[in-house]
Amino acid sequence: MTGFRLRARIVGATLASVAMFSAGCSTPLHVSDEHTTSGPRSPSLDIALLACQPVATLGVVAPGGIQGLGPTVSHALTTALSEASPPIRAVPTAEVLNRLTDQGLAGEYAELLASYSRSGIPDRARLQQIGAALGSRYVLQPGLAEFSQAILDKFEFAGLKIVRTRASTLRLWLQLWDTQTGHILSESTGETTLATPVVSLDSTVSLDATAQKLWSRMIKKDLLEGANESWRCP
Repeated sequence: MTGFRLRARIVGATLASVAMFSAGCSTPLHVSDEHTTSGPRSPSLDIALLACQPVATLGVVAPGGIQGLGPTVSHALTTALSEASPPIRAVPTAEVLNRLTDQGLAGEYAELLASYSRSGIPDRARLQQIGAALGSRYVLQPGLAEFSQAILDKFEFAGLKIVRTRASTLRLWLQLWDTQTGHILSESTGETTLATPVVSLDSTVSLDATAQKLWSRMIKKDLLEGANESWRCP
């Protein structure tokens, strides 16, 4: 059923792209379909702490074939957090790694990620240690589930090819953990399908821009749901 819905979104976006392109669009058209899902947010989450204290972002968890995209997705998350309302003071992953290395905690960080990979739950003692070292009550664990692209070239009119379309799919997930209690406070997932006319074979879709847009929607609808946009730290 999930595969059927995804194909339906791709076909729908592609048809809209073809229709508008053939109507005389002179610039590349981007048609996207986004969807986010989140579980209940913990009532113990303190928005004041989240917005006013540094929040460390851990390394992106991704399947082996797309692990190399982690830095791009991580950068997009940091940007989306800084532009949220209210903005969240994220400590980028690179800075997290440098600070932990300077304090001799690189091994503890590696073991924390290993414990998370094994069970989906970070080791509580190490989480507390790393949170204290970084001065972060909360840490974000981002994940990249999928990034794929396909060329759709099956739409013709009067025997002539109208347009080739690139369909890109991105799936992300995000968890917020309390370093003191070891509890997960929020969890959300998001996916987007983007259809764009292929102007040239060398053209690509910006993963950074696509991920940033999807992160922003997930942050607004989950982490900061109900927060007053005019609220600011004292």
